[in-house]
Amino acid sequence: MADVVKFPGAPSERELNDDGGRRHAEAFRDLEPGICDCTTMAKIAAQMMFAKDDGTNRELVFAVAHASEMLTALKDDYYAAYHGEKLPGAS
Repeated sequence: MADVVKFPGAPSERELNDDGGRRHAEAFRDLEPGICDCTTMAKIAAQMMFAKDDGTNRELVFAVAHASEMLTALKDDYYAAYHGEKLPGAS
Protein backbone atom coordinates (compact mmCIF):
# COMPACT_ATOMS: atom_id res chain seq x y z
CA MET A 1 0.00 0.00 0.00
CA ALA A 2 3.04 2.30 0.12
CA ASP A 3 2.57 3.10 -3.58
CA VAL A 4 -0.82 4.75 -3.09
CA VAL A 5 -0.94 8.38 -4.24
CA LYS A 6 -1.30 10.87 -1.38
CA PHE A 7 -3.84 13.59 -2.08
CA PRO A 8 -3.05 17.14 -0.93
CA GLY A 9 -4.68 17.87 2.41
CA ALA A 10 -5.40 14.20 3.13
CA PRO A 11 -4.63 13.20 6.72
CA SER A 12 -1.50 11.18 7.24
CA GLU A 13 -1.57 7.72 8.77
CA ARG A 14 -0.18 9.28 11.96
CA GLU A 15 -2.99 11.84 12.12
CA LEU A 16 -5.59 9.12 11.65
CA ASN A 17 -4.20 7.06 14.52
CA ASP A 18 -3.40 9.94 16.90
CA ASP A 19 -5.56 10.01 20.02
CA GLY A 20 -4.19 13.36 21.22
CA GLY A 21 -7.57 15.03 20.88
CA ARG A 22 -9.20 12.42 23.08
CA ARG A 23 -6.45 12.72 25.69
CA HIS A 24 -6.77 16.50 25.62
CA ALA A 25 -10.55 16.30 26.07
CA GLU A 26 -10.18 13.87 28.98
CA ALA A 27 -7.54 16.08 30.62
CA PHE A 28 -9.81 19.13 30.23
CA ARG A 29 -12.77 17.25 31.68
CA ASP A 30 -10.65 15.91 34.56
CA LEU A 31 -9.88 19.48 35.71
CA GLU A 32 -13.43 20.02 36.96
CA PRO A 33 -13.16 18.56 40.49
CA GLY A 34 -9.89 20.38 41.20
CA ILE A 35 -11.25 23.69 39.94
CA CYS A 36 -14.42 23.29 41.99
CA ASP A 37 -12.48 22.32 45.14
CA CYS A 38 -10.07 25.26 44.78
CA THR A 39 -12.96 27.66 44.24
CA THR A 40 -14.76 26.38 47.34
CA MET A 41 -11.64 26.55 49.53
CA ALA A 42 -10.87 30.09 48.36
CA LYS A 43 -14.43 31.19 49.17
CA ILE A 44 -14.16 29.67 52.66
CA ALA A 45 -10.80 31.38 53.22
CA ALA A 46 -12.23 34.72 52.05
CA GLN A 47 -15.28 34.39 54.31
CA MET A 48 -13.08 33.57 57.31
CA MET A 49 -10.72 36.43 56.47
CA PHE A 50 -13.57 38.95 56.26
CA ALA A 51 -15.04 37.70 59.56
CA LYS A 52 -11.74 38.23 61.41
CA ASP A 53 -10.43 41.28 59.53
CA ASP A 54 -9.53 44.15 61.82
CA GLY A 55 -7.96 46.26 59.06
CA THR A 56 -4.33 45.50 59.91
CA ASN A 57 -3.61 43.02 57.11
CA ARG A 58 -4.97 44.81 54.07
CA GLU A 59 -2.63 43.08 51.61
CA LEU A 60 -3.52 39.64 52.95
CA VAL A 61 -7.24 40.39 52.78
CA PHE A 62 -6.82 41.64 49.22
CA ALA A 63 -4.81 38.56 48.19
CA VAL A 64 -7.32 36.10 49.62
CA ALA A 65 -10.34 37.96 48.24
CA HIS A 66 -8.75 38.38 44.82
CA ALA A 67 -7.70 34.70 44.69
CA SER A 68 -11.33 33.78 45.41
CA GLU A 69 -12.56 36.09 42.64
CA MET A 70 -9.98 34.74 40.18
CA LEU A 71 -10.87 31.12 40.93
CA THR A 72 -14.59 31.85 40.56
CA ALA A 73 -13.88 33.43 37.15
CA LEU A 74 -11.75 30.41 36.19
CA LYS A 75 -14.60 28.06 37.14
CA ASP A 76 -17.09 30.14 35.13
CA ASP A 77 -14.73 30.13 32.13
CA TYR A 78 -14.21 26.38 32.46
CA TYR A 79 -17.94 25.68 32.38
CA ALA A 80 -18.49 28.10 29.50
CA ALA A 81 -15.75 26.34 27.50
CA TYR A 82 -17.07 22.91 28.48
CA HIS A 83 -20.54 23.80 27.21
CA GLY A 84 -19.15 25.35 24.02
CA GLU A 85 -20.14 28.89 24.99
CA LYS A 86 -16.54 30.09 24.97
CA LEU A 87 -13.28 28.85 23.50
CA PRO A 88 -10.69 27.77 26.10
CA GLY A 89 -8.20 30.57 26.65
CA ALA A 90 -10.39 33.25 25.04
CA SER A 91 -11.17 36.36 27.04
